[in-house]
Amino acid sequence: MAKRFLIWYWSPTGAGGSQYAVKLAQRLARRFGDSAVTLSLHAEDPSIAKAAAFGFETLAASVVTARRLPLRTAANLAASARVLEEHARNADCVIIPMNFAAAAPLAMTLHKPIVYVAHDPTPHPGDYAPLLQRATQAALLRKSARVLALSNYTAQDLVKSAGVRGKVHMAPLSAVYEPHEPAPRAEGPVRLLFAGRMIAYKGVDVLAEALPALAHRDDWRLTIAGSGPALDAAAAARFALPQIERVTRDWLSEAQLEALIAECDIVLAPYRSATQSGLLAQALAHGKPCVVTRVGALGEQIGDGAAGWVAERADAGAFAAAVETALERPEEARAKAQAAHALARAAWEHDYWRWLEEL
Repeated sequence: MAKRFLIWYWSPTGAGGSQYAVKLAQRLARRFGDSAVTLSLHAEDPSIAKAAAFGFETLAASVVTARRLPLRTAANLAASARVLEEHARNADCVIIPMNFAAAAPLAMTLHKPIVYVAHDPTPHPGDYAPLLQRATQAALLRKSARVLALSNYTAQDLVKSAGVRGKVHMAPLSAVYEPHEPAPRAEGPVRLLFAGRMIAYKGVDVLAEALPALAHRDDWRLTIAGSGPALDAAAAARFALPQIERVTRDWLSEAQLEALIAECDIVLAPYRSATQSGLLAQALAHGKPCVVTRVGALGEQIGDGAAGWVAERADAGAFAAAVETALERPEEARAKAQAAHALARAAWEHDYWRWLEEL
């Protein structure tokens, strides 16, 4: 009998969790068939329209679940649990694509097998409510029948936990990003991109300190785009070199970020800390090589340097040296762009999902 999966993510803001949910639905539909996947999303999630446009059965939940409204969220748990029970009624298992405000307490009410996607073993420096994140993730890890890690780095970290050992599976983040045919590179300076959610661990300060070492070169241009406390007005003012064409401190929609990646030549990830990066997965899907720091799974994501350049340290000097290497070796950059597309294609086509048949 064909399996049926409910992908459950209730966050009114959507963002990364619901984007991953929709992409996971696309990949599982390719593996198990369109009718195998149903999404349960918050009624205010902007991804609902996109999910429905792909033809998925999409259930909207008008519930209260928000980290900024903890008392209201708690007061409405019973009503939310009834909605979840109804949405999960026909599913063989429930997949939680990312932690969210009410995920842990509501998961305890489910009587179906749960697959929890653990994006990060621990919260990032500068991330919101780290103690709450740790506690709720620990509960989800214990409750889940299976845990999905998005890199070998994360999987190895998770299996150290006695409560998770024996139930961790790995599917790289790139496995849910369908590759695009890369656009031909335009003539002129190399177009660099630094984009995404700007919080402490993303290394805005590392990049600001690295770029003056490249100020003597006129063969690069940089776009910086994204919102967050690490890119406030004072931080943005540090990016004043003439090669920096644009600094945008606005929230980026998924479509806007995709367009920026498609237009660039190389993606920058000067992170001070990381697990894996959605930005890198998107870059690889567009055949864009990346310059990364040697933290978390970033090197793993780009094939240990096959699809980019790995700075030896997460500091300005090492990152500037890696970017300069990328600029000085155009033939190598072209080869790494081809490798990026090949890595993305291999991850998309590989069957990482067979174990779901056992649930």
